[in-house]
Amino acid sequence: MTDLNRDAIKAQLQACTSKEATFKELVSLCKQLERLSDAEKTEDNKIKGCESAVWLIEHQENGVCNFQADSDAKLMRGVLVVILSIVNGHSKAELQQRDLIAELSEFYLSSYLTSSRTNGVLGILQHIQS
Repeated sequence: MTDLNRDAIKAQLQACTSKEATFKELVSLCKQLERLSDAEKTEDNKIKGCESAVWLIEHQENGVCNFQADSDAKLMRGVLVVILSIVNGHSKAELQQRDLIAELSEFYLSSYLTSSRTNGVLGILQHIQS
């Protein structure tokens, strides 16, 4: 993923003046997500309960977590960019203490998340914090 930080992504999404503009911005953000290889898209890396196929890989170095993620849906890849901007670069203990759902709500994504997508996002956040 390119080095878009959380605040830059939040500003991009908050600058949108319509639901359609926000949707386009999320699809545009998906281009920032480095795609996983087919070899990385294993059942072990797949998040259960998502409407779209979503894969998440955790890397830890010196106690710092960084995640890679991918999805078969552009909108979900845009949402993954937002999630990764929130969670990458923190320790597991920090991630477990944070309210990631509240942090994600600051990006005003709820109108794009159907109930099944919301369940998928919750599954992703729970996996990150486990």
